[in-house]
Amino acid sequence: GSSMIAAPLRDSERRIIGALGVIGPTRINYARIVPMVDYTARVVARVIGG
Repeated sequence: GSSMIAAPLRDSERRIIGALGVIGPTRINYARIVPMVDYTARVVARVIGG
């Protein structure tokens, strides 16, 4: 099985402009991956959304 972890990409006005995610095994290390996905989504949103 597999699982997906996703976080929204928001612009400076907090509107959702996209999403970033990771697909991995069902037994993925959620405690490690969720903060990484959240952080990466914030960085990418800053770069593309201002």
